[in-house]
Amino acid sequence: MSPEPDARAKTITANVALNLSGTPLRAEITVPTHVFELRQLLPTVRSLSEAIIGEAVKADASNGFSVSCRSGCGACCRQLVPIAEVEARLIRDMVEEWPEPRRSRVLARFAEARRRLEEAGLLERLQHCETVSDDELVPVALDYFTQGIPCPFLEDESCSIYEERPVVCREYLVTSPAENCTRPTAESVRRVTLAAKVSTVLTRMGRDPATELTRWVPLILAMEWADEHPDDLPQRTGPEWLREFFQRLTGKIIPPPRAPEKEKPRRRPAR
Repeated sequence: MSPEPDARAKTITANVALNLSGTPLRAEITVPTHVFELRQLLPTVRSLSEAIIGEAVKADASNGFSVSCRSGCGACCRQLVPIAEVEARLIRDMVEEWPEPRRSRVLARFAEARRRLEEAGLLERLQHCETVSDDELVPVALDYFTQGIPCPFLEDESCSIYEERPVVCREYLVTSPAENCTRPTAESVRRVTLAAKVSTVLTRMGRDPATELTRWVPLILAMEWADEHPDDLPQRTGPEWLREFFQRLTGKIIPPPRAPEKEKPRRRPAR
């Protein structure tokens, strides 16, 4: 990652060259040099995720597999969707800023989903699911799927916040027949294999690297979770956020960028 500072615009551009499990990835990323919140990095994170996904889709296509996901096929939008804390707060703020009646319509869907979860005995399990292991989460996710609760943003079997959808939703692509997704099993559904999951990285951003703590929120509870949990993530400069992101993505230590050398004043010729 080689930085190129732009003093006038107070930004820094990183030329990134990675090899993720044999998949090459090159990108040019420009971020502010000042301190800011993680949510301001989301457009960059999404762009990097799309690049990784694009390479995976091309690799599958070369092996004869094509993505079968289409608009109007919303089976995956009834699954348990684990999103990052920063995405939960972004969703809450986005919905609160919507005009009526759209805002009330979506809030009513969240409320109805919560009622159904409580009736099914799943609400409390989901409210504390960040503390369970992946193995313990599997039965919770299966029980959730059997309820058939649609994502509150699902309209006419299509995502109504497609441009703002969470990273984990972007990563979920299948090449098996779309109808198989209504009754998914390990044998019937073939997912596109990604060289790295940006969604997992995002759940760890801003946390102590020594603990490798993963913090995620069920999308279906994003509104109430964001209201109950004030933002405690740190603010960092653009280069600091990028350094942490790529360290977590690659599992390698990345040295901080070197400060640009000051240009030496030119000597005036003696008269």
